[in-house]
Amino acid sequence: MKFAPVSDTSSDWQALQKGLHRFVQSRVPRDAVDDVVSDILEAIIRNRSSLAIASNPSAWIYATARSKLVDYYRKKSRERSALDALQSDPTTETPNNLNRTTDDDADVNGLNDCLTGIISTMAAGDQNILRAIDLNRTRQIDFATQNNLALPTVKSRIQRARKRLRNRMIACCPDGGMSTCERTCITATSCAAD
Repeated sequence: MKFAPVSDTSSDWQALQKGLHRFVQSRVPRDAVDDVVSDILEAIIRNRSSLAIASNPSAWIYATARSKLVDYYRKKSRERSALDALQSDPTTETPNNLNRTTDDDADVNGLNDCLTGIISTMAAGDQNILRAIDLNRTRQIDFATQNNLALPTVKSRIQRARKRLRNRMIACCPDGGMSTCERTCITATSCAAD
């Protein structure tokens, strides 16, 4: 790509924009092309001093374009990961669990009763976070705000508490039967999982 004299910069700019549009169009979904091209053009403007001293301006521009494409896909990957985590988080309400039946509610209440007994034998910190988030269905962000904690801290703590709860249930209820759990864990002050 050759750059014209300063007097003809608007046509050069339009040619650059069209060329970038074609370059990006084959690499991202149609609805994202304009946004990515805008990001590339913004990067070119912000780094025009580097462009001015580049030995090959075309290569520099397309390297910038490739970098912005990588940024686009990296951002999409993070968004997809966050969405997957949100959808798999049992503490969030999704359309699937908003349409529960009364039988489902009875099962949930029975599970809450069972878990309440087991949770009450755990450490105070685990009891607090498990009761709030899993039993009372407090959102993690709300729990973090109420307890003056960072959200990543709450996410880590709830994961560790759930793991300890799971280990306790496995140790106390090896056959998976509730009658065994009621006799060994719910009434005991300690468990083999501790």
